[in-house]
Amino acid sequence: MGSGAKPRQSFLGVSNLMHLAALRIQDFRNIARAELEFSMGLNLLIGDNGQGKSNFLEAVGLLATGRSFRHAPSPSLRRHGQPCFCLEGRTWAGDLRHHIEFKGYHDRQTARLNGKPMTAASAMGRALAAVIVTPETLRLVQGGPTERRAYLDWLVFSRQREHAPLMRDYRLALRARNVLLQRAVHNSAELDAWEDRLAVLGARVTLNRRTVLDHLATRLTPFLQALAVADTHFTAHLSCQLDRCAASWATQEEAADLYRQLLIKSREKDRVPGLTTVGPHRDDLLLRLDGRSLAKFGSQGQQKRFVLALKLAEAELLRETLAESPIFLLDDPAAELDRVGFALFVGVLAEQACQLLLTSCHTGDIAWPRGDMATFGVRGGCFEVI
Repeated sequence: MGSGAKPRQSFLGVSNLMHLAALRIQDFRNIARAELEFSMGLNLLIGDNGQGKSNFLEAVGLLATGRSFRHAPSPSLRRHGQPCFCLEGRTWAGDLRHHIEFKGYHDRQTARLNGKPMTAASAMGRALAAVIVTPETLRLVQGGPTERRAYLDWLVFSRQREHAPLMRDYRLALRARNVLLQRAVHNSAELDAWEDRLAVLGARVTLNRRTVLDHLATRLTPFLQALAVADTHFTAHLSCQLDRCAASWATQEEAADLYRQLLIKSREKDRVPGLTTVGPHRDDLLLRLDGRSLAKFGSQGQQKRFVLALKLAEAELLRETLAESPIFLLDDPAAELDRVGFALFVGVLAEQACQLLLTSCHTGDIAWPRGDMATFGVRGGCFEVI
């Protein structure tokens, strides 16, 4: 890839806009090799289904987040018969240029940022941050609590990098208590020790989730209005066990004390299945429409527009954290929205100081009001500028 010029002034007068300037892909999914340079505005990938559009977005998502938005393991990402895949991105963040490299082998993945190895690829988020919208995004409403908890934890992690090791430590403590519960002979002192650790870690997890959700909820309204669904009352609320057993709690110490009490009370019940039933691993994100379940009582259109508003609010949180806008990766949103809803969504994105990479089956689907646009045709894993 060439060195590239320093980013020009953006359409909103925002200089040094975070964006992906160029990408090299080798042996990823059905893409043998591709080298692309991008507009700072809309980058439209046009092609029939199964040609590699979503694979391309997945590659960009790996560079930005360190994980596949399809939750695919590394071996399935390599082109058939190849020992590894390689992704290289040149990005601008602030006034700094970055080089990101991501490789996936049969049994491991490696990442480098500006030539330095990274212990976790997701640590590269400040060189390239992305908000991802795919057809699966609607599962935030229609799916189970596990997906919503994972989404909340990702939001926390994007603002507080220490949340990832916190979650790892919590899961290790949870596993240790479960092992003790499953033993025929129980050691109360060991249970006390692990329950104390679970209570302290669980309190931190719950407070992190509640804080980020409070921030997210206050930013939802303008986007609901922009997507024409503000005439109904939407809410996003963290449902946790602490709220059901205490009138109020505010501090980490109060939360930890409550978790200790609940863990002790649940010992006998938990020994039957050998599983811990108390803690933030049982939380849920309740999405409501006029006080009722959005999944059960909201129309498809209301659910889709709410999720898009949620994603726009997510981008706002990232913008506040990074002091610049993340890029948007949009996998065929026209197929998921009605024509009016899609036009409103694109209109909101056009007003944002951010780069868009968007897939579609038809060029006529997109009405882009700005001039900063590039179009690529995709066929059989090959890309050409149109």
